[in-house]
Amino acid sequence: MADPDDSSSQRRLADLAALAQQIAAVQGTGGESGPLPPPAPLAPLPQMTLARGRVHELTGPARTTLAALAAAVAQAEGPVLWLRPGWRNEQLCPQGLRALLPDPGALIVVPCAKPVDVLWSLEEALRAGCVALVLADLAEAPDLRALRRLHLAAGEGLARNRQAGRALPAPLGLVMACDSADSRIAGVESRWALHPLAPTPDARRHRWRLDRLLTRSQPPRDWEIDGGPLPEGTSCMPLGPDEDLRDVA
Repeated sequence: MADPDDSSSQRRLADLAALAQQIAAVQGTGGESGPLPPPAPLAPLPQMTLARGRVHELTGPARTTLAALAAAVAQAEGPVLWLRPGWRNEQLCPQGLRALLPDPGALIVVPCAKPVDVLWSLEEALRAGCVALVLADLAEAPDLRALRRLHLAAGEGLARNRQAGRALPAPLGLVMACDSADSRIAGVESRWALHPLAPTPDARRHRWRLDRLLTRSQPPRDWEIDGGPLPEGTSCMPLGPDEDLRDVA
């Protein structure tokens, strides 16, 4: 009978070998032209950069708005998939999405039957490499092993496209908790939060605070974001602590 410790060690070695192959593929020679340059990060906001082939977390009371901003940029590069818990009553607000997305009708929203289906669909979509961005609303926080699988899947999808000579789409994943505006999912590449601020009555403009909570090479920081003029007839009251595009047009 095989030693369970040996089987576990073999699986870890296999995972490391697969990761090394993906990194080598992404950083391949590219023929006579030399090494292929790494894909540029996705930049939903000037202060915010998201590394390709990795999984990042969005938090804060306006995390759904931040997800829509990321989708707006990614739509120019390829399909955007949004995975949502199908057993919940909350739905995305089409009017709110129209204010942020160039083409809300092109957004692919997929209701999933169970929490495990959200993670499975996220992993498979990243591995396929055929989408520019995969967003996932999570009812349960994944463990470190699940996050590692997601990172590997995103790297594999990125490597597959580059081996085929396709610069785009360059897939990445964004995860966010359904019920918590202050989630801390372990193992993500970076973590960002968006908070609504009260608009100034005289200027009547949207205002937000963007927080960089976690990255591998930069310290935490926050910025105040000018979100543009308020629509005519809109109240100057800020959103409540748990409101976002699921509830407010």
